[in-house]
Amino acid sequence: MGKRTKIILGVVIVIVVAAIAIPMYMSKQYSTFRAEVIDHMDMLDTLELLTIRKIPTSDPNNEEEVIIRDPQEIKEMLKLAKDIELRRVRKMDISERNSYYYEWRLLIKKEDRFTEGFGITFYNEHAVSIYSEYKTRDKHEDYEITNAINFNEMERLFTNLKEGKE
Repeated sequence: MGKRTKIILGVVIVIVVAAIAIPMYMSKQYSTFRAEVIDHMDMLDTLELLTIRKIPTSDPNNEEEVIIRDPQEIKEMLKLAKDIELRRVRKMDISERNSYYYEWRLLIKKEDRFTEGFGITFYNEHAVSIYSEYKTRDKHEDYEITNAINFNEMERLFTNLKEGKE
């Protein structure tokens, strides 16, 4: 094989590898709440428990908590977040701090054999962290929310649940 043929073959290989690797890399950077949490549940799974904690940023010890055990109510809360679009980030920007943030702990019974959990922290309208027990690597990921999340609606639902439980 001539030198020119080897160079052309090398360039073609680099282009093919780049054409495959770049889209794969980019697809891992963007995701949705549905892909990160909801899609890991199947028909045989049971929504066991959703604990929602509202934590003031000024005094983390003064938190409020609601525990939901009804699978239908858990589904309603998950519907609030299902269409959130995410972009994975290395370092989260929580400079726009609200006076409080929400921490969700979701437990799912997988086919009545074992329990799997998620920890979801909504810092503000633009930042969320998701901890996934099912993952073997990168269990904790930080995301920027790229579309709108209605924090006021989350507050309203939390207040309604809190008043209903007391």
